[in-house]
Amino acid sequence: MVLESIFPAKKIESKPIDMLVLSLIIAFVSVFAAWWIYPAAAGIISPLLVTVAMTPVVYRILIHEEEVEAEEAEKKISETFWQRHGEVIVLFGLFFIGNFISIFAIALLFPQEFVENAFSQQLADIAAVSGMAGAALTGSMLLSPIITNNLRVMLFAFALSFMFATGALFILSWNASILALFLATFLRQGLYTEFAMKTAGILPHVPIEMLAYFLAGIAGGMLSAGVIREKIESPEFKLVLRDSLLLLGLSVLAVVVGGLVEVYL
Repeated sequence: MVLESIFPAKKIESKPIDMLVLSLIIAFVSVFAAWWIYPAAAGIISPLLVTVAMTPVVYRILIHEEEVEAEEAEKKISETFWQRHGEVIVLFGLFFIGNFISIFAIALLFPQEFVENAFSQQLADIAAVSGMAGAALTGSMLLSPIITNNLRVMLFAFALSFMFATGALFILSWNASILALFLATFLRQGLYTEFAMKTAGILPHVPIEMLAYFLAGIAGGMLSAGVIREKIESPEFKLVLRDSLLLLGLSVLAVVVGGLVEVYL
């Protein structure tokens, strides 16, 4: 792939901002490619295309992550948990932001008819969530379904990443498009005050929820690479398994904290 040669994994690791640029370009192109392939399901196909296009780069990054784990287990290096995993968490965050910016720009700049058709699946989800939020429910009544839904998405991200190494990219791309379309709607309608209020309202909890999905995706992808590359009984695999479970545990904690922040702040 041309973009893969321009933005190789090693370059992205040394210059993380390239992940933002690469994901922005791929998300933009994927929307129109999906529209051209099958307009009726473009909203589903575009995140799939993003996942396919980003897989070679992200897989190499996860392989490197597993190699760092192996070196730590062999005592060749001595790094903290954050030193081992902080960089890839940042890269996943930049991937999400790149997708968000791209979809947000399309939703603002392109005709309403195109946006409604190209993202019909996302807009249906937004309408369903808005309907639930508009119901007369107390905080305690909202908390359980929010946490349950986010846990389901988080575990799905982990499972996809374990089976396909980079499967969480689909979850992140989908959620970035949902958030971008939701916020862009207010600007398209000239509701600038509502846009500011909604943005301020989601800022406390959305980063926490996205962090949960980042951590789950990294945990699943790293464990997938460890299963393939290491012997199950080896110290290297045991460290990979330990860190994967720790990342998954932190992901669950982030889901719970994010739910509490969303309901009560």
